[in-house]
Amino acid sequence: MTTALRRVGRLLTLLTCAALPAVCLASREVPVFTVDTAAQTPAALAQALQAVLVRATGHTAAAEDPPLAALTTHAAQYVQGYQQGPTGTLQVTFQAGPLKQAIRAAGRNLWNADRPFTLVVLSPPPAALEQAADGALVQQAAERRGLPISIVPLTVRTADGPLLPSTALLAMARNFGAEQLLIGRDITAAAVASSGSASAAVPVPETWHWTLVTPFATRQFTGSVTAGIDQTVEWLAPPLQAAPGGGIAKTPVRIVGLRTLADYARAETMLAAVPGVHQSTVREIDGSTVEFELWARGGAASLRQRLSLSPRLKPQASDRVLTYRYVPPPPAPPAPTPSSPTPLGAAAPSGAAPPAPYSPAAPSP
Repeated sequence: MTTALRRVGRLLTLLTCAALPAVCLASREVPVFTVDTAAQTPAALAQALQAVLVRATGHTAAAEDPPLAALTTHAAQYVQGYQQGPTGTLQVTFQAGPLKQAIRAAGRNLWNADRPFTLVVLSPPPAALEQAADGALVQQAAERRGLPISIVPLTVRTADGPLLPSTALLAMARNFGAEQLLIGRDITAAAVASSGSASAAVPVPETWHWTLVTPFATRQFTGSVTAGIDQTVEWLAPPLQAAPGGGIAKTPVRIVGLRTLADYARAETMLAAVPGVHQSTVREIDGSTVEFELWARGGAASLRQRLSLSPRLKPQASDRVLTYRYVPPPPAPPAPTPSSPTPLGAAAPSGAAPPAPYSPAAPSP
């Protein structure tokens, strides 16, 4: 890359950050190797290291994974120290370097500790007691999997009930410095309320419908109150088992049809949000075409599969690099947002005034 191109790339990055200030700060580093422990006994340390393996890989199966079992057996040798946690609990910190090396040596992938900060919205909000209980379960699931979240009361639906467009939802997320939005709806409670035929003597298992809105793609999940967190992590984290040739490789990706700075900012944000992408830089600029250099797990084959899920990128025939035409999103209407987030698991204030409308100042992806 020439010096002039490096300067252009830095300028575009600065302009992108100016256009999308919150996105540049959307990832948060998770303290993967520090967890609560009940005691300093071998059994308690083994259990604490199992929790670390889940957070380090993103997968609950890592806790009982046979290739990683030797690590928990010798958990004490990886202890770096102990400290008192924020709530007064005993915490143990394990040595990150040796553990990362051991996990890789066992043929298992690590999930990057810089993870997308995610807003969680329960919409429509349950009753206050139910909301506190549901929020606590969601928070516990996020802490177990190592996903940074905040539960906030946001108006994410139109007056008729459907969700707002993804461009408006992402603009709301950026307003809180987040990268993505996870919206949960208790469809069992909604069905019971509409039918009015539920019997208190016959409890009905809760079923939730979850929608994950990211700058790259929108995903939907159905399951329990914690299914949204679990499926989001499954989507973001690399597979537990490292595939042959599945390491991080450099892959060029060309995007055509970027006619404005806003288009470039959206494309840059989308590519950085693709699961498995660790770094994205500008390699070449030619008019409305920009060639990016992506460092991604699994290389071109994995990227091609992931990029096929984006509604904003249309594959183009090319012999040399992965090439896509950028498809701009429709304009987003202004979306409402509250002035500040509510703490995790807390219910929205009773009788609170409706939030003021929010007009996105930055271009939507």
